[in-house]
Amino acid sequence: MSLLDSRLQTVLSLIPAGSILLDIGTDHCKLPAEGLRSGRLAGAYAADIKEGPLQAAKKQLAALGLSGKIPLYLSDGLKEIPPETLKQVTAVAVAGMGGEIIEVILDTAPAEPPLWVLQPMSAVYELLDALAQKGYAVTAGALARDGEKFYRVFAVQKTGIPYKADYFGMIRQDPLYFPFLEKEQRRVETALAGLCSAKAPDEGRIAEAEKLLDQIRKAMQ
Repeated sequence: MSLLDSRLQTVLSLIPAGSILLDIGTDHCKLPAEGLRSGRLAGAYAADIKEGPLQAAKKQLAALGLSGKIPLYLSDGLKEIPPETLKQVTAVAVAGMGGEIIEVILDTAPAEPPLWVLQPMSAVYELLDALAQKGYAVTAGALARDGEKFYRVFAVQKTGIPYKADYFGMIRQDPLYFPFLEKEQRRVETALAGLCSAKAPDEGRIAEAEKLLDQIRKAMQ
């Protein structure tokens, strides 16, 4: 039985088979542990900014018979990961954090890994815009669903060539594509109605919401 829910299973699915993974913000170390157990990963490391999650990870790994198989690091993003470890890593996963935090982790990484697999919990469009401006090409995308909640996952590689962000192209072939867009349309329409009915409407935010709504409608065609 898999250790992962649909969200983390989707993250694992975008990590190439045979990768050596570094999981940032690992919590209970479920992602790298399942990657090793399933044979998808050739090796794994895990890190968290707090000691508590690392202790939970140690207990989880011991219960799974994986003690010592996944080195754990106390680290703010990639900052405290030893250089010799980063040289071995072929993919870095950053899942379950806000888009703003993920952007900081990318910006402060002491070395650029071959592949990032990202799963933001918020500010998804802002993160995609930032990735495009910084020249991170989206190589794959997928959706996960847990009840009424959708999650977006995408793999990116640094090319250094800026481009205009495409919010939906990388998930067009996903089976959840249209259900996700329908919910996004309702969400943005509700937000836009609230912005327009405010006593002091924020014209900038209204324009941004209208632009996003237009993009969603075009993506549904």
